[in-house]
Amino acid sequence: MRTTGSTAREEIWGEWDSHRSAVGALAGEITRMWVAGSFVSRKAEPSDVDVTYLLRAEAFDRLDAETLAYLDDLTLRGWCVERGMRVDSYLVRLPENRPVSQMVTSLFTHADAASFRDVGLYDEVWQRVKPIAANGDPGSLRRGYVEVLL
Repeated sequence: MRTTGSTAREEIWGEWDSHRSAVGALAGEITRMWVAGSFVSRKAEPSDVDVTYLLRAEAFDRLDAETLAYLDDLTLRGWCVERGMRVDSYLVRLPENRPVSQMVTSLFTHADAASFRDVGLYDEVWQRVKPIAANGDPGSLRRGYVEVLL
C-alpha cells in the first residue's frame, strides 16, 4: 500500500483489511466495495473508513439466517468500535444481473426491488455534497466514493 505518511490512515487500513477479510469469509465473496469518507479524502489524518460491501444476488441469497444475522452485527459501527476498528460499514445485496431491457419495476422480484432501493440509497448517501469546513464554506465541499471492483 502506498501511504501518505498518515499513521491513522495506515492503522485504519489494517483494521479495515481485517474487517473486509471477516466479511468476505462469512459472505463467501465480496463483488465490489464503495469506499467513502475521510479515508478517501485529502484529510491528513482520517477518523475512519466508510465502506459499503456489495454482494452478488446469488451469493447473498445462498446465505442462511444465522450467517446473515452475524453479517448484520459485523457491519454495525458499534460492533467495530467495540473491537477497536475504525470501520463504518454497510452490506448491500446487488440486484440480479439482467439485461437493461428487463429493468422494469413491474418485473422485479421483491428482493430485487429492495436491492435497487438499497443501492440507490447508498449511492445517494455517498454522492451527497457535504461541507468539510466547520463554517460550511461552500468552497470546501466534498462528495463521492471510490468503487473498488474485486
